[in-house]
Amino acid sequence: MTLPHSGGAHSGYSLAGMIVFESALLAVGTFLVLSPQLDSHEHHGVMLGTAAGILFGVSDVAIKALTGSVGSEGAIGLLSPWLLTCIIASVIAFYASARGLQKGEAVPVITLTSAAANVSAISGGILVFGDPMPNDPLGIVLQSFAFVLVVVAAALTPAPLRAARAEA
Repeated sequence: MTLPHSGGAHSGYSLAGMIVFESALLAVGTFLVLSPQLDSHEHHGVMLGTAAGILFGVSDVAIKALTGSVGSEGAIGLLSPWLLTCIIASVIAFYASARGLQKGEAVPVITLTSAAANVSAISGGILVFGDPMPNDPLGIVLQSFAFVLVVVAAALTPAPLRAARAEA
């Protein structure tokens, strides 16, 4: 079953694909938040930040589906399971993000939150909504590699305090 959404030439998504994608990310994000082993882990804040990013991505994908429903059906389009998915993922992500910032260093937590949110939202766009990718294998490899380079560069960018200490 293909459902409408706003987005030009790629104007539909698979309900089964959406359910599988959102469920898998919700499960991974929730596991990272609730895992009892993470309390003793020295990188607990980073793991919570990653979970928050994944869950923000779940929310973003659900919002994309909702905007399509509202665009085609009006306000009645809000009567969708994606609204509940969006709310649940956003609330858990908010608290995971806040707790991650309390438990870990701000820059790594924020970096991984942002990277995980972007990766999950972009993946959802491509896998669920069929957002365009290059037509040839070389283009796909180059675009994917460029994305990886951006994520790596963001992770390697020194925090202002560490950079100042390194110069001193």
